Amino acid sequence: KESKCLQYLIREHMIEKASSNVSSGSPEDVKGLNNGLLGEDEQLHLRWNSQKGRIFIDGSHLTHNLVLGDEVLINSKAPPLQLFTQEFE
Repeated sequence: KESKCLQYLIREHMIEKASSNVSSGSPEDVKGLNNGLLGEDEQLHLRWNSQKGRIFIDGSHLTHNLVLGDEVLINSKAPPLQLFTQEFE
């Protein structure tokens, strides 16, 4: 069966305690947010807290610039990824 989950990886955390589900903000709690899977009905809501930056989507070839206060909503509603392989001799 085809999975509708979306895998994510966070490389640099900037977490606000007040709006976070992280209870103590300890390094162990934050490390648990490094990566995961979003189910079909889940989403990840991010707010950019630096003057400027960039989000990288599926590697370095697809990016989007961000500025202070921008919000990003990530979910698995995109069409499925198709993978084509070639046999090598």
